Amino acid sequence: MEALLRDLRLAARALARRPAVTALAILSLGLAIGFCTVGFSLLDAGWLRDLPVREPAQLHQLYVQDREHRYQELTWIEYEAFASRTRSWEGVAAECRMGPKVRLPDRDDFPITAGVSDNYFDLLGVKAAAGDAFHGGAGTDGVVVITDHYWRTRLGGDLHIVGRALTVGGATLRIAGVLPAAFSGPHRGLLVDLFVPPQTFFGSLGFKRDLGFEALGRLRPGIAPDQARREMDAVLRQLRAEGRELEPGRTAGVSPLSEFHILTAALLMSPLFLVLLVAAANLANLRLMDNEARRRETGIRLALGAGRAHLLCQHFTETALLCGLGTALGLILASWLIDLVPAVLYAGESYIDFRVRLDARTLSFSVAALIVVALMGTLIPLSDAWRHRLMPSIQSSVGGRPSRWLTVLVIGQMAFVTAITCSAGLLWRSLQNISAVRPAMDPDRQTLLVHGYWEADLPYAARADALASKLSGLPGARRVGYARRALLSGSGGGASVDLEMPGQPKISFFYDQVSPAYFAATGARIVAGRGFSSSDGHDTTPVVMVSEAFVQRYHSGRNPLGAWVRLDKRDRQIVGVVEDGPTIDLRERIQPYFYFPFAQMPVSYLTFFVESAGNPESLAAALRTQVRQADSAFILTSTHTLRQHMFTAHKMETVLTGASGALALLGMVLAAAGLFGVTSFAVSRRMREFGLRVALGARGADLQRQVLKRVAVQAAVGIPLGWAMAFAARQVLESVLYGVKATNPWVAAAASALVALVALLAALRPALTAARVDPMVALRYE
Repeated sequence: MEALLRDLRLAARALARRPAVTALAILSLGLAIGFCTVGFSLLDAGWLRDLPVREPAQLHQLYVQDREHRYQELTWIEYEAFASRTRSWEGVAAECRMGPKVRLPDRDDFPITAGVSDNYFDLLGVKAAAGDAFHGGAGTDGVVVITDHYWRTRLGGDLHIVGRALTVGGATLRIAGVLPAAFSGPHRGLLVDLFVPPQTFFGSLGFKRDLGFEALGRLRPGIAPDQARREMDAVLRQLRAEGRELEPGRTAGVSPLSEFHILTAALLMSPLFLVLLVAAANLANLRLMDNEARRRETGIRLALGAGRAHLLCQHFTETALLCGLGTALGLILASWLIDLVPAVLYAGESYIDFRVRLDARTLSFSVAALIVVALMGTLIPLSDAWRHRLMPSIQSSVGGRPSRWLTVLVIGQMAFVTAITCSAGLLWRSLQNISAVRPAMDPDRQTLLVHGYWEADLPYAARADALASKLSGLPGARRVGYARRALLSGSGGGASVDLEMPGQPKISFFYDQVSPAYFAATGARIVAGRGFSSSDGHDTTPVVMVSEAFVQRYHSGRNPLGAWVRLDKRDRQIVGVVEDGPTIDLRERIQPYFYFPFAQMPVSYLTFFVESAGNPESLAAALRTQVRQADSAFILTSTHTLRQHMFTAHKMETVLTGASGALALLGMVLAAAGLFGVTSFAVSRRMREFGLRVALGARGADLQRQVLKRVAVQAAVGIPLGWAMAFAARQVLESVLYGVKATNPWVAAAASALVALVALLAALRPALTAARVDPMVALRYE
């Protein structure tokens, strides 16, 4: 222990004698380990970590596809048939997530409530942490199971919560149990707050059995997913023969709930490893330069009897101390950045939490990163130091041939940074493309979206018109429209309607119910015909507006105005054509879409679009007050701007681009610092040579050109190696790109030019130093 403490003291003194180099090493390690720790915690939470259920690899999603091969959820009839008529599954469970209001003593709350089959927790292998969950065949009614997150954040962590009453929707339910902290549903990132059995879901809560249900199944040992899918297709054919099929042409599908590919995970982790390698190369370069600077000191100590093993042990102690200080700085940075994740990744979405934490797994990654960096930063300089010969070391402290590792590591850094920068450039171009996609509305309009619903059975159309009229009178409000739902709201696209065309099979498409002012308030373009008017009421001619995709598909581009179309067994007249655009997801293939007058198909759920003359956020407080005064029965659940709504639609692309851009910037900063240090060191070692050249007639520009030429050669080798690394990851990259190929030459050229420019700027100062050398000073330089 005494020897270790002595070595640590000597290492601290040695590092303190070179404060600039020591600070650079610690800062580069801290930045790399901090950012990479946060990156790993995000990947771990969203991709790598096992789901908190029993044997998650055996769980599969069960779904159906329509004739267009579009994903659809199951009906309750299909779920019951799959659960009772198939032998491939140990069990099948169903889930439908809704959001009825919960009345708490001091406020109303809007949690995510899941109606699940009574075998749900048994199938997943999840047991309650307090109380009990419901079980298959128990026939439990009037109960609710809550998650640990909801218990702590909304119910105050009451230790006596089990058995107490909770008012959900219009029913009073008994809290049967609290789930473990790790479990809030089987879907990553989605927080489900309450779980109720089917008796409660369909009974006291009053939900219908024709809702869409997500289904999970656990395969029996030895059963392949394809075998289970064929059996499910046979069950669908049985339902068709019994006349219980929802729509013809539905086929079954099976996919793993959580699929892990080692290659994909490695490629997702590759930017983090590349940044760590850049930092490790920096550390190795700094230690190599320290070896060169202390070559004479080392030789003298060897001549005085110091053993090589002792000197190498001291070298290792200094490197370990640098790595320890860098890792400590990195963990402090990581903890701060992780605290920012909720605000950046899912701001305003209380039902989203990927549980990004600085936990034991993340700390294990940091330790592993430290080991990688320390090994690379230690073994390469140690191998170089071991080869130092005694007499040459004593005779000169400068000159001689520097370690080849310095050049190799600089080339490696350029290759790593080029690969990261190419990936960041591709993601940035992809984000540009997806941000340019226009939904069937104006995404730049100054509009406030107001979501809510009526609990009671009321004349919704009249109440919606009256409330819209009140809101339009707010100071700063230009116009107000409303619809059942906002486009790009997710949730499977909302409701669908069956289209029946002569000589063609029935097919379903999504639709929305909108007010006459909806198109003006949202900026949705009507390309032909008219919009809805106040005369399109309940007792008037049923009308519909269709999208351009419908016209192209079913009218071959001909004018459809005045034509009749049969939707859900009712004929409607087409009065207008609306511009095309994505309705569920910005990446989707454009499909026909229908708009109905809200007055002809009123519903309780509603989204108001309040167009503002200025900043729409300034209307939020006055709007909430106006809603409470104008219609106390309307439950206002949330408000946000159209800009925020559109950000959510491409949030994942924005986060990926931002993360990759930050890593690329960090990599370039670290590589530039390393290149600057290596080039400055190389110039300092050649000062006497440069002095002689100038004395013999060489110009400063020639010396400058020579230094820059060496850096250019390193870049010419490193940058193509970076292309090869980026090309190796093209398959994973193309899975997240939109409108751009992973092999795009322009992005590669731009990234390469940027890396080359950074390398030039990093080498420019040392090159200028060489160009301004004073022969008299240089000849005396040691």
